[in-house]
Amino acid sequence: MKTTKFLSRILLTTALAGGLALAVGSSLSAEPDYGDACHQRLENDKARIDHDAARHGNNSPQVHRDVDRMENDRAWCRNHHADWDHTRFDVGIYIRP
Repeated sequence: MKTTKFLSRILLTTALAGGLALAVGSSLSAEPDYGDACHQRLENDKARIDHDAARHGNNSPQVHRDVDRMENDRAWCRNHHADWDHTRFDVGIYIRP
């Protein structure tokens, strides 16, 4: 009788500890997905560059400032391990010469 009760306690404790380890371990290892935030940042930069290029010209200080800002957002994306559409954001006036 005592042995059965003791084994039941060990099994219950092991099951609870295992369940707790799985719950805590999976939530700690999951990294957030920054892909949408990266895309939105670069999309906003692209729109800003297009607007200023149409208004002030491709080589204006405003466009150069906007391209620098886009470069900073690319660095943010790299630091957060988020990739972006290089064929859309890394061409033409959207990159530094």
